[in-house]
Amino acid sequence: MRPSVLRCLSIAALAVLPTACGGGGGGLLGGGGGGCGAVLALGVNAAEPDEVVIQLRPGQSLEPVRMANNLTLIGQFGARPIFRLRVNGADTVDAAVARLRADTARVMFAEPNLQGQSPESRRCSVWSIGEPGEYAAQWAPDALRLDGAQAFSQGANVRVAVLDTGIDLAHPAFTGRLLPGYDFVDDDASPAERGDRNDAGFGHGTHVAGLVLLAAPQARVMPLRVLDETGQGNAWVLAEALTWAVDPDANPATDDGAHVVNFSLGTLRPTKLLEIAVRLATCDIDDDDDEDDFEDTRFDADRTRCAGRRGAAVFAAAGNSGSGVELQYPAAEASLVPILGARSVTASTEARRLADFANFGSWVQLAAPGDDITSTVPGGGYGVWSGTSMASPLAAGVAALVMASGTGPDPQGFTGLRSWAPEDVAKRLSDRTAALCGGTSLRQVDAQAAVTDSSGLDPSC
Repeated sequence: MRPSVLRCLSIAALAVLPTACGGGGGGLLGGGGGGCGAVLALGVNAAEPDEVVIQLRPGQSLEPVRMANNLTLIGQFGARPIFRLRVNGADTVDAAVARLRADTARVMFAEPNLQGQSPESRRCSVWSIGEPGEYAAQWAPDALRLDGAQAFSQGANVRVAVLDTGIDLAHPAFTGRLLPGYDFVDDDASPAERGDRNDAGFGHGTHVAGLVLLAAPQARVMPLRVLDETGQGNAWVLAEALTWAVDPDANPATDDGAHVVNFSLGTLRPTKLLEIAVRLATCDIDDDDDEDDFEDTRFDADRTRCAGRRGAAVFAAAGNSGSGVELQYPAAEASLVPILGARSVTASTEARRLADFANFGSWVQLAAPGDDITSTVPGGGYGVWSGTSMASPLAAGVAALVMASGTGPDPQGFTGLRSWAPEDVAKRLSDRTAALCGGTSLRQVDAQAAVTDSSGLDPSC
C-alpha cells in the first residue's frame, strides 16, 4: 500500500544555489538530502482516490451500511467502530460521503481519507550538510536552557514515539537509544528510512529523532514510519500508528506504550479520524458533549488503557507557510477542540523571534527553536534543516525531561513516569515558558523552568 501525503513540516537550510524549482536536491555535492522528483503540490481538499472513512453508532454493524452504499472494506481501526472503505463503480467519494452523513441513525461521521504534502516536496527544499560538532554546540540548547534542565533530568526511560519517514537505524547517535518500532507504509517491522537524497522526504524522520535525543539524551525513541521517501502518507495510516504507539502489544493492561509522541506532519483540513486518534492517544476520552464519540463498547480497550494512565502527551508541528490564517491539522485541534494533552508547536530563531516561515495565530500554543537546526541524517552524518518540524521534537524532548524529573503534580496513586498525566506534562510546558521578541504573544519552551517548575527566563529584546 502506498499512502498519499501528509505534510511533514520542514523547510531546508540550503548550502548551495537553489535549482529552478526553489531548492537543492540532486545538485548537492558529497551529500544532502531531499530532491523534488515528480512530486506536485496538492490542493487543500486532496484526498485518497475512492476512499471514505466512517464511524458507526453504538450497536450498528458495518455490513448493512456497506451493502446499501456498494462499498468495499479496506480496513478497520483496531476493534473500534471506524472503517476505511472503497467507493466502487461510477460512485464518487463526495456522493458517498453525502449519503453516509445523511444516514444519521447508523453513521456518526463520514469523510474522505485526507491527503496533505510536505514543504520539502512543495518547495523542492533539502537539508544541507552539517558537522557533528554543531549538534551539541548549536544555538538551540542555550535558547531552551537545556544545560540547566539536564542537570536535573536526562529523560531516563521515557519512551518517545516519532511518527515520520522512518529512521537511519544504524546511525551511531542512536546506538542503544531505540525501541522496536514499525513501518506502517510497507507494513513490516523495520521502520528504516527508504530512498535516497533525490527523494523529497528523505532524512526527515532521522533528523527529527535526533532532536528528541538532543533535548532528552536518556530517552528512548520509538520510530514509526508513516511517510514514504517522498514525504507522503495519509490520515488513516497516521491514526493507526498513533494508537499503536500507545499500545504496541495490543494489550491495554501492559505498560509498553509511548509517554510522548511527536509528529512533524499534518493536513490542511481538519479530519475527525485524526482528532479521535489524538484524543485516544492522550486519553482525552471523557466526552462532555451530547454525542459521545467513545460511548461504543468497541472503545473498551482504550478505556482500560486510559484507566491505567497509559496515554501520551502529543506534540505537533504548526506548519511552515508563515501564515496567521492557514491552519495545520491535527496541530490546530490541540487548542480548537481542545485536546488537553496535546500542543501545537511553531518555530523561533536564534534572535528569539518567530521564524519568518513559521505559522502563527491564537491556535498555536508553543514555540521552540526551528531555524538552522543541526541534527542526525541518514548515512551516519549530520545536516542542517529549518522548520516547525524541528521545533516540535525539541518540545517533545523537553516533555521527556519533565516526566523523568520526579512525581507529577496530580499522581492519583500512580508512580514513576505514569504519575504524569498527558495533560499535566503539556500544561507544565505551557505554564513555564519564556517570552519571544518582536511583539508576539507566543512564548518559547524553557526547559529549565519546566523541569524545575520555576519562572521562565525572558530575554532582553
